[in-house]
Amino acid sequence: MATAPAPDDLDILSAIWILASNDENPLITYRGLIHRLGLPATCDIQAIVRSRPELFRPGATQYRINQWKSELRAGKSLPGWIKEISDASERQATIEKLGPEDVFRSQFRAHANAERSPIEIIKWGLEHLDRLRKAKAEANDASAKRWQMWLVFWVTLLGVVSQFGIAFAKYKGWI
Repeated sequence: MATAPAPDDLDILSAIWILASNDENPLITYRGLIHRLGLPATCDIQAIVRSRPELFRPGATQYRINQWKSELRAGKSLPGWIKEISDASERQATIEKLGPEDVFRSQFRAHANAERSPIEIIKWGLEHLDRLRKAKAEANDASAKRWQMWLVFWVTLLGVVSQFGIAFAKYKGWI
């Protein structure tokens, strides 16, 4: 059975963009992304998000984090990864540990209680990521063509040198 290729950063960014633009809560946790996207814990999701500042805004004000934590303490809109913590005291400790460095948001949902992004904004972000994907593919193709050109050059040169070597050997009577 064939397996799907591992997603690259642009694939992951596309999924993150959709979640950050369309989630009921504009604050998205890095840990929540790993949980929701089924990524390995070793995935540096924070670096991936920070690589696209035109799409994502890291962090939030402490005031906003505190408001959100109050909602979480009351059991409102708990992220799935927090819901899965069965021990209530551990769940509360996890909520208390959340800080501005644990969250990010879409550039287009910067305000508290921001509405979901309109489809035009979501489409723009996906098209932007697709342009980046195409540019990356074109750069890879250019690199492959460059290697191909050098390979043809060296093989041709080797053929010419060998022909001179054969001609010289015949001239000397060695063959």
